[in-house]
Amino acid sequence: MKLQILIHQHHSDLSTLDRDILSYILKNEDTISKLNIIDLAERVHVSKSSILRLTKKLGFSGYSEFKYFMRNQQKEEQVKRHDKSIFDKQMDDILATLNYMNKVDLRVINKLFDDSKTIYCYATGFSQKKAIEEFSKMMLSMEKRVIVLPNKTEFDMVMPMITKEDCVIIASLSGETENIKENISTFSIRKIPVLSLTAPGDNYFARHTTYHLTYFCDFFQIGRKKIPSQSLIGLNCLIDYLIRSYGQFTLKESDYD
Repeated sequence: MKLQILIHQHHSDLSTLDRDILSYILKNEDTISKLNIIDLAERVHVSKSSILRLTKKLGFSGYSEFKYFMRNQQKEEQVKRHDKSIFDKQMDDILATLNYMNKVDLRVINKLFDDSKTIYCYATGFSQKKAIEEFSKMMLSMEKRVIVLPNKTEFDMVMPMITKEDCVIIASLSGETENIKENISTFSIRKIPVLSLTAPGDNYFARHTTYHLTYFCDFFQIGRKKIPSQSLIGLNCLIDYLIRSYGQFTLKESDYD
């Protein structure tokens, strides 16, 4: 299980200090398995007990088990990078996303969708927008009012119209798009629920939105020049999962009507 999945599963238990430690770990995954607990504590300027408490929050018996997990994860990633074809990586993105979604309790998000008068959607890139448009089309078929905001200008223009009775979905790759951070801060102040969808990692969107979901998109090389590329097939799988989950939710709700 990837560290990012563990972080998401235990997100509500993590303090600001825990997130700072994890941010360092995620940026230095290649070296963490070589550090003892004192070395790591010194590098992130915390006590040894803070590191130990964090590893236990993530489900490990202690730092030694966590370091073993990180070492194995690093080995698995190295094997994937060297031995897997681009089609294997495609399947990995799909399965990793679906396995992750299977572990997420979507009841609160389904309830959010159901209670929202309008679901506003914004994508930070062209490929993300295509996935969001599919979400909009399918949700409309279930009689949910969804508005896809085509660009930042219209996103800013509609901001005053969005209320606490609505919700916002933001689809991104990095979760670090600078010109969207101000929108997210405004939503937080106004207590408007926001669901962000990003690739794995400790990013701004994940930390500052009400809800966050992850999709997987490993790098692969294409063309004679071996250009590094990413496919957002994982995002499309996540969107499709959300649609099916909400559809199942509405079916169950209708049984009580």
